[in-house]
Amino acid sequence: MLAERERYSEGLRMAAGLSLLDDNVDIYLLNGDFAEADSPVIENHLDMMRAVGIGLYSNFKKEGFDFMSCSDLGKSLLKYDYVFSY
Repeated sequence: MLAERERYSEGLRMAAGLSLLDDNVDIYLLNGDFAEADSPVIENHLDMMRAVGIGLYSNFKKEGFDFMSCSDLGKSLLKYDYVFSY
């Protein structure tokens, strides 16, 4: 379980770094949740992302994330030049 939380925090850290280069960055949380309370690092990254306007989306109901159905999510991904799966 700890490795998964570290993996989430690393992915969020990379996304935050990309936003500093004026890249349009959105985060999609798919098919599973992480417990923000389990890792202060994850909570800090999400707070910062909300503050700078990074879009947070999920294909399930999650507080702080906008819900997006799987079909809408697939259509949305077409607008990006690059998509990183982490």
